[in-house]
Parts: sequence; structure tokens; C-alpha cells
Amino acid sequence: MKSDEICGTNRKNASVMHHPPSPNTSGVASPTEASSGWRAIRRTPSSSTPGGRRSTKLGALLAALLLTLVTLAPATTALGQSQRVQYLLRMLSTSDAFRVRSQAALSLGGMDRSPAVVRGLSQALRDDHPSVRTAAASALARLGDPSALEALQAVRRDRDRGARRAIAAAIRTLSRARTQPDPGGQEPSTPAQYYVGLARPATRVDRLSSSQLDSAYAFLRQELGRVDGVRVAPEGENNRAARRAIRRARLRGYFIDSSIVTVDESAAGTRVVVSVILNTYPGRDMRAILQGSATVPGARGAQAIEQGIQGAFRGALRRLPQAMASSRR
Repeated sequence: MKSDEICGTNRKNASVMHHPPSPNTSGVASPTEASSGWRAIRRTPSSSTPGGRRSTKLGALLAALLLTLVTLAPATTALGQSQRVQYLLRMLSTSDAFRVRSQAALSLGGMDRSPAVVRGLSQALRDDHPSVRTAAASALARLGDPSALEALQAVRRDRDRGARRAIAAAIRTLSRARTQPDPGGQEPSTPAQYYVGLARPATRVDRLSSSQLDSAYAFLRQELGRVDGVRVAPEGENNRAARRAIRRARLRGYFIDSSIVTVDESAAGTRVVVSVILNTYPGRDMRAILQGSATVPGARGAQAIEQGIQGAFRGALRRLPQAMASSRR
């Protein structure tokens, strides 16, 4: 690839400069869906002695105060925002104090929407304490990302009345959001023309985990919703339901497979190359292959890889409207 998405200008700057990707006609590995699931979060009981309880409560209050300060403190860079999110996610998943976990969930609801935040809050819907589950549901409703609906639907019969109400309210909010063509909140410039299904990305890069592929999948769904004229198909839809939806709405159906082709880390930074395959839907006949790449200068590690994956897919999707229009001829 001669052109890259450049993610950031240095380690303290996470801005993105976009350059259009070049088309690719070479084959890529057949994408397959990555497994995912929800796991209950277990907690270690606190001390049963009076002194232990007082110490635990004091520690929880101090930690909750720290969380509040972390949330209210201004983030001067995108990297600072990312570090704040990582801290809150860590408190949500590891703290023994339910008040701290609840505050972390509520604070995450006020952060920028991202796959990692949605995934962390979705997992917290199975927390042992109802206050945490309630806070997680409220935070997901505030974020407004329809990709959390599956997790919310799975726990809609929560044993706690307050949590059930919060979950039901979040389901109503996100169901309304899913009917909007653009989950990012931007008004589309054209009416829906295409009905697009999406599979989770595949990869032969051994270092990438299932959670990283899940994050890439959530990002792709979000970006697809921002493409003019696209209505994103529900997750797990079968061919019969797809035909019915396409016929009823009089749209043209497409399905997207994708692959993370390479992830290269060096002293210069991290470079990611991806491929996006446009197929008919539900027939799944290939129509086009788009390739995108992104470079995160001077950075390595999980965060740089995630930025690179997102930048590369964003670049590949930029040519998707042209590819769909051309395939209609």
C-alpha cells in the first residue's frame, strides 16, 4: 500500500490524518466469525469483622472519590482520554467494592463511545451486585450504542427489580437508536438504498485476540451506520429474514466480510493492513475487494494496534459507496 491512514503525529497526539486507500484485487483469507460471550464477574467477599467493614467502606469511599476526580478532570489529549477510560474499565472489572464499580460504570457512560467501553459495560450487566448492573444499564442507555442490545436482552429478566427497570429502559432507548440510519448521531444526506450485513473480521495474525476482533467488529458496525444510504442488518440475521427485509424495504442487499491482513510493529510505529470484501446479500457473490492501511507513528502495543485497525478499516470503507454503486450496473 502506498497510502496510509496516519493515526497520530507522535505518542502524545492521537489525532488521525486520513488518506484514501488504494483498491486491491488480490485474494485474502476467507473471514470467519470470532466467538464471543458474556461471563459473570465474581467478587471476593470483604472482611466480616467490624474493623474490616469500616476499613473496606472507607477504602471504597476514597476510591469512589478518586473515580469522580478522574472523571471530572479535563483530558487535554486523546491519549489522556484513553488512559482515563482504561482506568475506569479496570476499576469496573477488578474492584472489590460495589460502590466503586457502580461509580466507574456511571463515569464510563459519560465518556466517548467506543467498543471497549460498550464491551466493559455489557460484561458488567452480569455483576454480582444489582447497583452495578443498574449503573451499567443506565450507562449503556446514555452511550446510545445499539450494539449493546444483545447483552441487554440476555439479562432482561434480572432478579433485581431496579436493575430490571434500568435494563428495560436501556433496551427501549437503544431499540429506538437502532432505527436511525446513523448510530453516530449524524443525519444521513441520502435515504437508505442498501441493506448491508456484516461478519466479524477474520485474521491470520496470531497476536490478535478474540476481544480485539470483537472490538473491530463493533467499530465496523458503527462506521457502516455512518455511510450514506446504508441500513445495517441486525446481528445474526438468517437468509430468510434478510430476503424479507430487503424485499419489504425495496433495498439492494450486500454483505461485508473483512480480514486484518497484517499487523507490523517496529521502532517507527505500528502499521495495519486490512481487506474488506463486498458480496451480494443473501447470495454472497463477491463484487469488490477494498484494502485500507493505517500507521500509528512511534507507538506500539494493544492501544496502537486498535488505533491502526480502526484507521485502516475507516480508510477501506471510504470507497464502499462507490463500490456498491458500481456493482449495480
